[in-house]
Amino acid sequence: MIIFGSRGVTSSGATGTFHCPTCGSGAPYRRKSVRRFFTLYFIPVIPLDKLADYVECTTCRGTFQPAVLDFDPTSQQAAFEAEFQRAVRGVAVKMMLADGVVEDDEVLAVCALLEKVTGDAPTPDRIRADAEAMRTDGRSVADYVASVRGGLNDRGKELVVRAALAIASSDGKISDTERLLLVEIGEALELTEAHLMGILQAAADA
Repeated sequence: MIIFGSRGVTSSGATGTFHCPTCGSGAPYRRKSVRRFFTLYFIPVIPLDKLADYVECTTCRGTFQPAVLDFDPTSQQAAFEAEFQRAVRGVAVKMMLADGVVEDDEVLAVCALLEKVTGDAPTPDRIRADAEAMRTDGRSVADYVASVRGGLNDRGKELVVRAALAIASSDGKISDTERLLLVEIGEALELTEAHLMGILQAAADA
């Protein structure tokens, strides 16, 4: 009697180190694949279709999709920081334009805020140039925030709101228009009303 069938056979491939979601950076891995074989008398004879392709961390034994090998935490962090700086600067300038007048104390407040929050130290002339560019781009502050929201984590979103609040209060008062803009910014960042009020209250108590 001829006995035949099929079964999966796991084989190992490339090795190296990667950023394991469980262990962190520098973890060793082994690339593995599972292929179905035609068997004759239970012996794999003819390779058939590939069933799976995955990466196994040899430390924690976790298994992941091969795309995990492309993750570079250093470049990801650099990209986030660049997007965060762009978002904070844009929101700060948009808030400065809310009342239609760019005052010197507001420009200086934006410069000081950006240096403190992002580490970037723009000149007043650069901020005025940004203001002129944003004055003509046609987007509301909420539209602008929505366009950069995808590159921000929760902490980044909170700092954007704090930056907007700092600019709104730089002249010693917050107008009704500026209050409305703060709410619109929170909504554009997809923050809940409770989360937004918590951020604003914490800033007021600081």
